Parts: sequence; C-alpha cells; structure tokens
Amino acid sequence: MNDVVWLTMRRVRTPLIILILVYFISVFVMVSIPGRDAFGQPVSMGFLDAAYFVIIMASTIGFGEIPHPFTETQRLVAFGLILPNVMSWLYAVGAILGLVLDEQFRAVLYRSRFAQRVRWLGEPFYIVCGFGNTGSMVVSGLLSRGLHAVVLERQPATVHRMILDEAYARVPALACDTSERVNLELAGLNSPSCRGVIATTNEDHANLMIAITAKLLRPAIPVLARSETARVSDNLTSFGTDYVIDPYAIFAERLFLALSSPVKYLVQDWLISVPGSKLREPLHPPTGRWIVCGAGRFGSRMLERLEDSGLPFTVVEVHPERLERFPSGVLGRGTEAHTLQEAGLQDAVGIIAGTGDDVDNLSIIMTALELNPHLFAVARQERQQNDALFDASGAHLVARRSLIVARRILAVATTPLLQTFLQHLVVKDDRFAERTKARLEAVLHGRAPSLWVIDLQGDLAEGLRHARADGVNLELGHITHNLRTEDAESLACVCLVVERGAQRLFLPEADFDLLEGDRLLFAGRGAARREMLWALLDPNALLGYATGKRLPRGAIWRWWWRRRYNR
Repeated sequence: MNDVVWLTMRRVRTPLIILILVYFISVFVMVSIPGRDAFGQPVSMGFLDAAYFVIIMASTIGFGEIPHPFTETQRLVAFGLILPNVMSWLYAVGAILGLVLDEQFRAVLYRSRFAQRVRWLGEPFYIVCGFGNTGSMVVSGLLSRGLHAVVLERQPATVHRMILDEAYARVPALACDTSERVNLELAGLNSPSCRGVIATTNEDHANLMIAITAKLLRPAIPVLARSETARVSDNLTSFGTDYVIDPYAIFAERLFLALSSPVKYLVQDWLISVPGSKLREPLHPPTGRWIVCGAGRFGSRMLERLEDSGLPFTVVEVHPERLERFPSGVLGRGTEAHTLQEAGLQDAVGIIAGTGDDVDNLSIIMTALELNPHLFAVARQERQQNDALFDASGAHLVARRSLIVARRILAVATTPLLQTFLQHLVVKDDRFAERTKARLEAVLHGRAPSLWVIDLQGDLAEGLRHARADGVNLELGHITHNLRTEDAESLACVCLVVERGAQRLFLPEADFDLLEGDRLLFAGRGAARREMLWALLDPNALLGYATGKRLPRGAIWRWWWRRRYNR
C-alpha cells in the first residue's frame, strides 16, 4: 500500500496544499470581518461558522448567510473569496480524477489489491506463471482438485479475459513480467502457504529465469518448468529444478511405449486422462518403416525413439542441412503427393507429421491417408483451436503440446504417487500392466478415473486407532467396501500404491493390513472417494464391518463392550 500512498501524495500534493491554504485564509478573513446581529450590535463570526460558510460557498451549495445576515462589507469579501475557493476545489478535484484515470496509478493500485488477495488466501497455493492454453488447463485442474492458484501473465488482455471468466473469479491474477523477482515475491513466493512454482510460458528463457529465481529464494519448494529445447532442459536440470517438462520428449516416450507395449501405453493413458472423459481404445502401432515429416524439435525426438526401437525410417525435411544427419531422406515439406511417394509411402507402415505448422501437418495426414489408408498416422498440433480439425483428420495419435504439459504438471503437483506408479509400470513386464488394466476396467465403465491420495493420519486414522485398541487388524478391503449397504458391494476404485515410509507396494490385495501413517493412491469414481472418507471418519461403522458385529457408540459403552467380550 506504500506505493499507492506515495504516488497519490506525489500527484495531488500541490492541489491539496493550495486547497488547504485558500480554505484557511478564507476562514481567517471571514472571522476578521465584523458583522451585525439582529439588534444591530457588532458581532464577529466564530471559527466554526466561518469554516462552515466557506465550505458551502466553495462547493456552491450556498445554504445562506450565517449566523446573521451579512453586512455589505462581508458580502463584498465573500464575493472576492468565491473565485479562489471554487478554482482551488476544481483544481484539486481535477487532479484526483486525473490520478484515478492515470494508467500508472491504476496499475499500482491493482498490484496492491493483488498482493492483498494473495495474503488473504491463507491456504496452500501454486504460483502459475503463464496463462495461455497450458496455464489455463493447469489452473482449472488445480481448482477442480480443491487447490488454489495465483497467476502471473505477461499479456494484459489475457488477464482481462480471465477476470471476466466466472471459473477464475477468485483466482488472483497480475499482468506483468513473469520472470522478474519482485513479481514472484508479490505473488507469494516467500509465503509459507506457497506449495510450488509452475512455469508454463511459451518462452524457454522466461521459464528458465523463473526456475532460477524460485530455487534461489525458496530452494525447498518444488519448481515445475516447461521446456521445449534440450539445451534449456539440461540447464534447468543442472541447478536442481524438480521437474523439467518437455512436451515433445514426453510424447516421444509415450510413442515408444505404444510401440513396445500397447497395454502399458493404454493403462498410462487412462490414468493421466481428464477424469470422466471417454477412455482411449487399445492402440497397436505397427512395426516397420516410418516416414517422419519435419526433423525440428518435435521430429528429432520422434526420430531418436524410432532409432532406439530399431525401426527403419525416412525423413522428409524442407531444410537441406537437417537431412545430412540421416541416411535416407527426401527434400520437401511432405504436403505434396509426389514428395510422399518419393519417400516410399506405399511401403511405409506409419507417418509422423511433425512440422511446426498445423495446416501443413493436417495436409500431410490427409494426403498420406488418401494415398495409403492403412498408415498409422501421428500428428503434431500447436494451436488449441484446431482440436476439431485434428480429431476429424483421421490421425491415430495427436501430440497436443499444451495438453501434454498440463497433464504432466497436474499429475506431479497433485498426485506425486502417480508418477511413482507410472515409472514402476514402465519397468515391469506386461503381466503387471495387464493386471492393472483388468482391475481398472472392472470399475471405470469406459470413463477416465479420478485420482486421490488417502493419508492415514489424524482424523482419517481414528478407525485404525480404535481397531488397534480392540485388537482388530483393519485391511485394505475394509475401507474399499461400501459400508452404507448390507450387500457385499465394493467401492468403484483400485488401490494403485501403498507408501509406508521408504517402502512402496504396488497393486496391493484386499487382505493387505493397514497401519497408521500409510499413504494410499486410489483411482476410481469420485463417489467411491466420498464413501471411503465417510467410512474413515466413522470409526464405529468401519470397526463394525471389520468385526462383523454391531458396536455401541460412545466411549462408556465401548469400554463396557470390550470388558464383556474380553477385547
């Protein structure tokens, strides 16, 4: 608020000084001029009456002459005082209006309000730098998971659109240089409630600067930074950035996973999809020669994975210098039929449209599928507004940069145990993936799951403590049962991971014994989470199901029950 006060006093100091001087001089003049009362006796105007008269005179309200009708001398003096008082008032009011309408003052005032809203949050929040396609997805995901966000965005127009959107009405947002230290501090970087910093701008240099600033000022909090070049990714990793998210590298890894193990790819896709969305059908990318159109940032990562898979490929590239690195290549864009035919389209099993232009990529896919309808098509998409076009293009896989980054950030920020499970899924054999797929299919019914973590401590461990006092072991199956029904109905969820200290157990069975302090990652329907929390917060119902007996409520009756049954 100091900036607002300083700027206000700087701009209106002179008008206020002139207004005050004119006012007090007028009051003293009116007091010094003698008047007459109703009986014709000389009388002097008091300071209160003079101050009141000058106010109503300067503001042109003019209730009348007080406390007695003026003499000719007083009226002549009042006539002379009207002009300087009205002018000083107009000068002061004009200066105040000019200050209110001044862009610099409004910016300072908005920054002060922004800082105040951040201080009033009082709950854990993430600082999200950049509110483009990726940033908006991240903020929406955080809000849907009950977390708060503070947004820094370079473009004022984007912030204005965000403020008008009801979904983000309570999200503090500031238009500023997202990489400046003072703005990060204003957004709550030093606040104890700040849970992490997420850099999702379109500029790798800005994301690098944000990560450096956050790590220097708050090394303990996690920093998630987006990067699209190998050089910046290596730089971010070098000074301890917790998660470097390269959308092209992530997509290349997932394509490699689809080529090597379709079932692992399918399970991974189910777990990172938007909750409630339709589950992807199994994909079976063919093995054979691929055509890659574009060997830039995206295409080069695809080519690296194809080389790792030992699959042959042909590169179509418009820049001759990029073709020198590959044994087989064709100079061209890939949008022309003759270029694709020269690259051997008829004998290829798949095509990757990886240029930096959405129109070119759509043209490549449409031309290639028309020439060879049996191709497995992969396309790169840059602009979110082209979603419908790529969905209709016939591509089997679409690399949507913003969606890839947002999914990974939300997975890491909100459910860190999910990353642990996915890493375990990749290194295990297909039998583990098949077992996970079967369990998820049994509860998801074609819709992507919600993910949640249960920490068995505090109030959520009350049932465990009661069970231990009664000599009962609570098992995983007890908390995954619907306690509101008499039937043997399990909740629509799957326990993916149990974390106990440094130990992790994946896909535990229903008879797994639970202990206080365990952390459990579940995937399933949102209703299952609500029922599970209700069961954990009602120790009597949970223990009654575990023992098969109707237990009394209340401490005294529970004590009597334990003595009677020697519990």
